[in-house]
Amino acid sequence: MGSPPPIRFRPRGLPGAGRALLRAGAVAITLLAPGCGESEENSGNTPTPELGSGPPPLSTEAPQISLPEVPPSTPPAQDDPSTDGWETEVLAANAGQQLKTLGNLFFKKGSADLAALLAPDFTCEPLVPSGVETVLEDDLVLVERQTSPTSAPVGRKELEKALAQVRQLSRSGGGNHQNIEFKVVGVSPGSTGDTFQTQVIFSLSFSTGEALVEHHATWLVDWNHGPGQADLPTLTHLAVRDFSRTTTKRATPLYSDVTASALGDTPCYHSQLGLGLNHWLGRLPVRAMLNRFGTPGLALGDVNGDGLEDLYLCQEPGLPNRLFLQKPDGTAEETSSAWGVDWIDDSRSALFLDLDNDGDQDLVVALYGVVVVARNEDRKRFTVATALPCNPSTTSLAAADYDRDGLLDLYVCGYAQDDGRGASIGAANDRFVYHDARNGAPNSLFRNNGNLAFQDVTATTGLDQNNRRWSFAAAWEDYDEDGDQDLYVANDYGRNNLYRNDNGKFVDVAASTGSEDVGGGMSAAWGDYDRDGRMDIYVANMFSAAGSRITTQEQFKTGTRAEIRDRFRRFARGNTLFRNTGKGFEDVSVQAGVTLGRWAWSSNFVDLNNDAWPDLVVANGYLSSERDSGDL
Repeated sequence: MGSPPPIRFRPRGLPGAGRALLRAGAVAITLLAPGCGESEENSGNTPTPELGSGPPPLSTEAPQISLPEVPPSTPPAQDDPSTDGWETEVLAANAGQQLKTLGNLFFKKGSADLAALLAPDFTCEPLVPSGVETVLEDDLVLVERQTSPTSAPVGRKELEKALAQVRQLSRSGGGNHQNIEFKVVGVSPGSTGDTFQTQVIFSLSFSTGEALVEHHATWLVDWNHGPGQADLPTLTHLAVRDFSRTTTKRATPLYSDVTASALGDTPCYHSQLGLGLNHWLGRLPVRAMLNRFGTPGLALGDVNGDGLEDLYLCQEPGLPNRLFLQKPDGTAEETSSAWGVDWIDDSRSALFLDLDNDGDQDLVVALYGVVVVARNEDRKRFTVATALPCNPSTTSLAAADYDRDGLLDLYVCGYAQDDGRGASIGAANDRFVYHDARNGAPNSLFRNNGNLAFQDVTATTGLDQNNRRWSFAAAWEDYDEDGDQDLYVANDYGRNNLYRNDNGKFVDVAASTGSEDVGGGMSAAWGDYDRDGRMDIYVANMFSAAGSRITTQEQFKTGTRAEIRDRFRRFARGNTLFRNTGKGFEDVSVQAGVTLGRWAWSSNFVDLNNDAWPDLVVANGYLSSERDSGDL
């Protein structure tokens, strides 16, 4: 089958420019020379094919262009809790400084430092409680948890002994993998101005040389800050709750980063991917809101039929998307130009799936303002079959046969009403409703009519209900076991959706089923975590230590209803696990211990140790400064 002429799309707000599905090298010239763009031969809203064979293929490698270094931005002025009435934040900062000093003593001896931290009458529960029992043991790990009340408090010498024990064990491991973190998530002033208590999430990890060890617990730390003391408070009591310890059965990590070994032989790894997001952010030719998150999508699938999974990697605007074909030795060959998919438009998500039921993997990519559907031609290249206009701020794609006609349909998530210049940060608007935003970009459902032709059926299927909620991700599943696919949508800035599929028509039943959730929804994953035969849902949100502290204080939003205050408090808690009861859903996140996913993005149920129980993997993180605030 011959190759069709290339399709060019008119960009919004850039007349005459060539942000298009072209070869990477050709478009790079257009971006660097705005006056040399294509003529505007088509004026309609629907992308139209342009006749002609198009420019010859050029190199997809980044040109050697000398660009000026981007100067660092001036940091914005920060609030000062000591002057704006948030005394509890001052206490949290002081306690955090002292805990950091204590943390250093887990790996470095310092009796004088410890003495300065502790009050004369200091008491402490054992850092490793006596009532610890094995809850899981297999060939990989041993997991122990506190199952009974802790022992009676002990004094300073027992704390010194516990610190010395960790130092000895970590030294035997050569000082590798040493890490300790404290996150102050609650502050409660005492009955007098001299005392207060902090609730602290404690995490410790180190190598013994024979195993990797992790400790996790919640600490309740009492402090004294008397008028005769120095500026920083001293510890008077330390209580340990919810302790757990995980020990691996080998000295090496369970997983290793093999990115360099798999992709390092491809030129683009060094000229593009290996430079990282910070390098490219100041050099992008255009910048939309989502570019600041650094979350272009990827897709895995066997595109050439050799039985090996291949990788399609979306990129930021101006950088070519990459297709890596896996080789038998686990390395990869970069083939995006040869396969015709080295597009440089702002790409947010991708899927490999068989849309025409011909046995091979087609490609769908969400670009800025359009979803491109490409046909797999003889497992040798892709050709664009159609381009579906949609909102300009796409975040992710999800596919399912919602109408049971044997063809996979496409659901497209939208985020901001983006103006194309990166200015649409909703929460920065004074009139933005943070806890229940309804002014985002609309999501779309495209019905597959066959031969890779699609029809927008969002309104006719009922999916235009509650459809502007700043969506990040969606997941299909038949949660009510009636034979058709239902849809859960995770939304930023407020409530999520659960659309029940009633014979091809959808109704949002999130509130009535108890699965609505309130938070910064980033992703959703279905899985039967308790193996009762019903599919449960795990939603990734944003955890915030500062938010947990502030939203529990009396002065937080005093003029707001308690219901709204609770919503804000829920925003800071983290991730949510909803158990499917058969009649609805119940929130079992705290009991299951799965709220702390940090600043979570993607999440998935995966059986990591092949014991037939679905485990959870959560991808997290965000841009941070050199001076870590400890919030995430």
